[in-house]
Amino acid sequence: MFDIGWTELLIIAVVAIIVVGPKDLPRMLRSVGRYAGQLRRTANEFRSQFDEAIRESELDEIRTSLKDAADMNPVNQIKDTVSESLAPLQETADEIKSGMDIKEPSETPKSKEPETAGGDTGKTKKDKAKAGAEKSGD
Repeated sequence: MFDIGWTELLIIAVVAIIVVGPKDLPRMLRSVGRYAGQLRRTANEFRSQFDEAIRESELDEIRTSLKDAADMNPVNQIKDTVSESLAPLQETADEIKSGMDIKEPSETPKSKEPETAGGDTGKTKKDKAKAGAEKSGD
């Protein structure tokens, strides 16, 4: 880091003992240690905030990438294409439905005797045969 070897450390220690004195040297080393600890804490705090900001920006990028990947999903593209191609058919079907007059049949009066297709109500097969013979005989 600073490339300080043992010899440099020995020279610094001898100068510190001479300048500060052996009596005040422990207090001075304690103070230097506290300041070094505060510098480390501040550096670590700065680094953690910087790392957090980087993580957040990376998360935003990842979210954007995932959203783009989801948009590029072939299944979604196929669904969109099919729904687009079916839209004209759906419109045509809606037009046909709206053009047709589908009305509910109104209630018919109930009669005791069933109606027949020929309009002869209440006649049996024999009566119909007799009526047919009379018409042909006329």
